[in-house]
This record gives sequence, C-alpha cells and structure tokens, in this order.
Amino acid sequence: MALTAEQRQKYARDGWVVLPSLFSADECDGLIRHMEAVHAGDIPVVGIDLPAAGSDHLVGTGQCHIHDPVCRAFMLHPKLRAPLRDALGGDEPEGIKSYYWWKGTEWSQAWHCDGTALPGCIGVWVPLVDVDEEIGTLALQSGGHLRRQLHHDDLRHGKWAGNRTHSGDPELGARLKREIFEENQAAGAEEVHIVAGRGAAVIFHGHLWHRGVMGVDPDADRQVYACHYISSSFAEWPHVLWERLSFDGTARWSTGDEPTAAARHNARLPWHPAMELTASSTLPSLLPTRRDAPLQILSQEQADELDLRGFTVVEDAFDADQIEPLRDEIDPLEQEYVARLETEGPPQPRSNTSANQITFTSGLAERSALARSFCGSPFFQQVCHDVLNCDDVRLYHEQAVYKKPCPGRVFPYHQDNGYMFIKPLQYLTCWVALNDATPENGCPWFIPGLFRRGPLRHEFDDGNGGWTISGLRSDDAVCVPVRAGSVALFWSLTPHMTGANTTDGVRKAYICQYAADGYDNRIWDKNANGGRGGPMQADSIEKDALDEAVNFLVLKGGVGVPPPPLPAGG
Repeated sequence: MALTAEQRQKYARDGWVVLPSLFSADECDGLIRHMEAVHAGDIPVVGIDLPAAGSDHLVGTGQCHIHDPVCRAFMLHPKLRAPLRDALGGDEPEGIKSYYWWKGTEWSQAWHCDGTALPGCIGVWVPLVDVDEEIGTLALQSGGHLRRQLHHDDLRHGKWAGNRTHSGDPELGARLKREIFEENQAAGAEEVHIVAGRGAAVIFHGHLWHRGVMGVDPDADRQVYACHYISSSFAEWPHVLWERLSFDGTARWSTGDEPTAAARHNARLPWHPAMELTASSTLPSLLPTRRDAPLQILSQEQADELDLRGFTVVEDAFDADQIEPLRDEIDPLEQEYVARLETEGPPQPRSNTSANQITFTSGLAERSALARSFCGSPFFQQVCHDVLNCDDVRLYHEQAVYKKPCPGRVFPYHQDNGYMFIKPLQYLTCWVALNDATPENGCPWFIPGLFRRGPLRHEFDDGNGGWTISGLRSDDAVCVPVRAGSVALFWSLTPHMTGANTTDGVRKAYICQYAADGYDNRIWDKNANGGRGGPMQADSIEKDALDEAVNFLVLKGGVGVPPPPLPAGG
C-alpha cells in the first residue's frame, strides 16, 4: 500500500512515519524462528558467523541480506516497495544495508544520522515484537532532517574530501555531531520514543537524528530488522562494494552515475569468487585512497584522473640515460627466460606466456642491482606517498613484459587483482615504457571508472592466452600510448589490456607494483581446481609467506627508504 496523503505530509514534516501492522504476526514469527535457527546453527548460512558455544544471542548481524535469502526476501518484501517509493519522491528504492538485532546494545545508543555514512539513504526499522520503553525501542529527533545536515564529506579535511570512504576524522565528527544536535534541541526539535506493535514499519529520513533506547532489562530479547535503501536514481553512492538491490532482485554495484550503456552493463558484472572469502563484501569502504598530504610528484590533474578514472600517465618520468641502461640490463635476462621456456617445451595449459609472442620475466630485482634500485627509486617512493593511503608501502611484484611481433595476439582485458587476488583490494601498478608503446605495437587500453566496482569474475581466454573479465563491455575503453621513460599509473582493479603488436619490433615494458604493508596474498590460488582457481590451502599459505628481501619496503612512516642489498646469490 502506498502512503496516504497524511502520511506523506507527516514524513515530509517530521522525517519519519509509522505504518502499523505492515507485517503480520506470522511473518514476524517466521523471521524470528529462521534467525534463531541460523543463530543455533540449525540452518547453516555461509557468511554469517555463529556465536561461541554457550554464549547468549549475538547483539546484531550486519548485512545479513547478502548471505541469507530469507533476510534478502524480507528486505525486498513487496509491502515495502510502494511506501518507500512515496518517501523517495516517486523513485524506485534499492536496498543497500541490513541489520538484525536480537536485543538492544549500549554501543548503538548514541545519537547519529545514517545519512552521514550512507549518503542518500532512507531507513526502515521493523520491530518483530511489541516495542516500548520497557523492552527498548527507537528514539527520533523529529524534524531534524530539515535543519543543518552532517554529510559524508564533512568529516574529512582538506583536498582529500570526497575520497569515497566511510571513515572520517573522529574528533571533527564528534564536534559537528554535538553542534548540530544541540542546535536542533535549541530550536525545539522533539524527541519521540516509538511505541509500536510487532510488524510495524518505521520509515525515517537518513538525516534524521536517532538512537536506540535501552529497555529496563538489557538481557531481554527485542528482535528488530532494520534496512536501508537509496533511490535508484541516486548518482553519488560511495560504497560501491555494497550491492544495490532492486525490488525485482536485480543487483548492481554502482555509484549510479554511469554515463553509457556499457558502463551500466559493467556495473552488474559478477564479483571475483574470492570476495566470498573476505569481509570486503560487507565493509563500508572500497579502496585505500589518497590521504590528506601535499602531493610530492603528481600534479593535481594526475591525482584526480587516477582517483576518478583509475589511470593516469606521468610523461618523461625517466630520461634516456636511466631507461637505456635498464633496458640493456633486462634484455639478456629476458633472453635467459626465453631459452628456459624453449627448453621446457610447449607451454602449460592456461599459461599466459609464449616465448615467441609475449614473455613475463619476473624477479629481476632479485638478480639485478640496477633493477632493484630502480624499483625503490625516489620516483616510486613519491608516487606511493601521493596515492596510497598508508605510511608503510612495499614492493609487491615486478616483471618485464616483452610483447613480440604477433598481429593476432592481444593480452585481454583483466584486473591485476582479478586473478592474483590480494587484500587490501587495491594496490598500485606502475607500467614503465622501456621503448615507445604505441597503438601499433601493443600499448595499454583502460576502462575508465570501473575500478570502483572491486574485483570482478575472470575466466581464461584460451585464444589470447590470458585471464579476462567475464562479460565485460569495452565500448568505453581508452587507448593510452606511453613514450619511453614515461609511466602509466593505474590501480590493480582498473580493467586494462594491451593490443596486438603488428610491427616488426618488440614492445618492452617494466612493471612495478606496490601494496600497503601487511597485504595478504594468501587467499586465492589461481592454479587450484584445474586452473579454475580456489581458496588457498594451508600448505600453500605457509609457502607464500612474505620475503622481506624480495617484497621490501619503499616507504616507512611515510618516508622513502632505500632497498636492501640483493639477496645472497642475487
């Protein structure tokens, strides 16, 4: 049922409205019984952690709709669609967050606005039992949404405001919250405590101040299902690892401002399966992004391009006197690798390497002092300072990629963190041109903006010999030639490819990648299950422990540090 004219008027004036008995007693009891069975382990739900044996009810379970189809169905119950559409001014609602509460909790009692952390949201609070001040309920500061609002980016300082994370400066946040709440009180905003029967639905504005009210008995069960929604037309959604669920069940991972049909298609591509093994699907923020600090080497335009499009180019970062000796050092090491490949015979199935088409010569910084000093040079230290939101950064991986003349062989669209999955989800790739990379010999192509979708599902392209994103549309791809000595910077989540080499020469690139200290690359084994990939096994975890001499620090405490000496035998 849609909201009545009186209910619409109340919602606009007060920021909240109660729909009595929207859900039946049977519907409320059914969800309670289901969640009790999940809690007891009688109904296993992957992704919902059970309490320790003998412990009381969990206080609450967040984002349960992601893993539990029963919770998902309740969140998208047809009874909620019309009233939410009315409250959103006629736009279709999309579900973005859920929380099941078994009882009240002290830590959730502070006054807050959901719309600060969840821009554009609207809340629905459904008590599954009768609620009042005796058992615990919901308090609302009526009408506060019409006054000064505390927005997502108000909690961040300086030029990095708007960097699409959930976090913010805690001292600044506490001060602003106190100021605004007290302003509302002084203006006469009324504090209302909800008294409602089971199955009611309290719909409230995202910028309405509210808090939980503890009951007389803090151990009493007070089951509530709370969900949040945004408008389908909302185009500034920052938490793009959270799926936006329409009431027909369609999911997308999207800011909402995708300008083309291809971008809208790509916003619905499936995640990398390793996402199910991490907490990233329920975390509120996507990426490690730049911090509030002066840029050391990038221009503001380059920093913005990397932040918004997912790639940029630093022209002439290295001169010929730096690039030519490095290329001369790498060439014989690449030839050694080619000779080894030819000795080994035909490439293994699902191999992306071919001696006469494309080679990936890794571990150069373990054998060459020049390559090692290059990877740890001030240029990369400064780049890491400018773009990674951490003080300690390591070299994650480095390799030379030589693309030989082969007119029919592209290296297909992929994400670096799409088949070599690590956490944090985003690290930095620096693609250094050792000679001119052109459209004719295989320069990079990038899909702008899609890096914010997170890691996508990949499949192996047998025709081109590489992992590629399943179902990707590349209509919006940008061709990026890179001159010798210039560096293309892009995120490990930026979909990219290199074109075929239709010339008579070899296109040569050196790729250096950097990740936050503490990264975990022991999650996904791309070689498991016959090359289809799978969770890392315990014995592999032990084998892949971090080697300090190989994955050395380039930043420590935000300051560049020189690389350690070559490993023994290097």
